[in-house]
Amino acid sequence: MKKIILALIFLNLLSVHLYPQEIIDLKKAVNTAIDNNPGLQTVKNNLDIQKLVIKNTKGDLYPTLGVTAGWNRNHSFSKGGTIFQNGFPIAIGDQSIWQSNLNVGINSQVTLFNGFANYKSIDIENENLASLTINYEKLKYDILINIYTKYFDVIKKEYIVKTNEENLKNSIDQLEKIKVYVEVGKKTLSDIYKQDSQVAQDELNVESSINDFEKAKIELLAAMNDNLDKEITISKEDVKQDFTLEELEVILAKYSDSEKLLESAITKRYDYQLGKRDIQISEMKLDLSKRQLYSPTISAFGNYNLTGNDFDISKTRTLAFGFSLSYPIFQGFNLEVPKQIAEVNIKQKSEDLKELERGIRASIKKSIIDLQTSYKQIEILERNLKAAEQDKYLSEENFRIGYGTLLDVQVANTRVNNLLIQRINSYYNFFIAVKQIEYLSGILNY
Repeated sequence: MKKIILALIFLNLLSVHLYPQEIIDLKKAVNTAIDNNPGLQTVKNNLDIQKLVIKNTKGDLYPTLGVTAGWNRNHSFSKGGTIFQNGFPIAIGDQSIWQSNLNVGINSQVTLFNGFANYKSIDIENENLASLTINYEKLKYDILINIYTKYFDVIKKEYIVKTNEENLKNSIDQLEKIKVYVEVGKKTLSDIYKQDSQVAQDELNVESSINDFEKAKIELLAAMNDNLDKEITISKEDVKQDFTLEELEVILAKYSDSEKLLESAITKRYDYQLGKRDIQISEMKLDLSKRQLYSPTISAFGNYNLTGNDFDISKTRTLAFGFSLSYPIFQGFNLEVPKQIAEVNIKQKSEDLKELERGIRASIKKSIIDLQTSYKQIEILERNLKAAEQDKYLSEENFRIGYGTLLDVQVANTRVNNLLIQRINSYYNFFIAVKQIEYLSGILNY
């Protein structure tokens, strides 16, 4: 019966490889996630829209040019009669007059000076474009850490599956040995049942770890916005497998200076750059509001018109040009309110930037603690694992010669397997903590 169950498990594992599978490495996972992310496409569209807004704002610098034309036809009628002039009657007949009027004109207007508010508006829109560009890079950066986490999780759970499979194989081998011992009279039938129960538990552990592994792959595909039904194999070429404690200690030392990491974050993190640029935009809006509030507007205009009757427009020609000056004295606070709003925004965004810096500092410090804890766990697990493996060996030997019980063997074997899984988790927790620190300090790349 056990052989049948093991065969089914083997076929279940083998079936994964019977269908075409796509090999996913870290770079491909990141690029796919970036290409498929709908949020990035939205920001791209906003970038295109902002470029059109800049083009429209620049148009305010140029003179306007317009052409006007009009035609109308009038009919006037008056009833005839008699009028007296110097005492003599004069008969006047009915009068019916049709008249056509035609006019064609061209006009132009340009703002010569408004405190350079028009140029400042262009600068603001260019800054808005730069902010959207930074936001686009920030979204890509956030995708990167998410893919790193999911990618490492898949690899970690794949190794846990392999560890549980090896443990199951050892349990089955132990069961076969016990059967031989029973045949020669060295052990009892109850030992077979006990070990058979352990094999069943190990089979369940394998199935559970396989389920976790498959769900981790689905989570990675979901993070990539890819087809969830796709069969994938994770490449481990981008991830170094074996590290000594000395190498891990070097990595730990590299990421232990929180002030240096904070300095890097302030220089390189996109959200911090975005916060500083938001303050700059608010300051520019404040400057624009002051220009609109205190500066007069000087404009130049010109027009040329031709008018005439019956499609003859050469009878009357008019040319006019000049300058106009306007200065707002009171417009119901329409200009004062934007200035005050801009001042409040500057204060608020400055506080937001300080809060972001405090948050970054706290996150970096906590991630360093996580990294140190993971390293300590690995160090302790390595020592515990050596002792557990020795206990396993001694318990198996004692059981073989009759000085120990099967329970001792099972407990020792389970402890070794649990420590192996804990070591896998600790190693990958260590590297995820490294990537988290790199993300927080703005130096994460692929």
